[in-house]
Amino acid sequence: MTAYQPGNYLITVVATLPAKIARQLYRPERFQYSGDTATVTFGPMGIRAMKKETDKALATSFLKFCLEEQPGAKYTIKSIDIKPDPS
Repeated sequence: MTAYQPGNYLITVVATLPAKIARQLYRPERFQYSGDTATVTFGPMGIRAMKKETDKALATSFLKFCLEEQPGAKYTIKSIDIKPDPS
């Protein structure tokens, strides 16, 4: 796990979640489906770390934001990409 200092970052998270939930998200046709599971890429999107945080903590907070309208949605994080935001 990598720790990130407070600052602005661009985050992209790839996660798997139930296809039933993925079909309710914006533009579900862009996701990869395999049976009852969907692989979804969230981002890239700008985020701000307010305190020193790990990549897993930033990714979890970001997914909670992205899935706000799907409370209780279960997901598995497959990959996390965090880069400093140059803007």
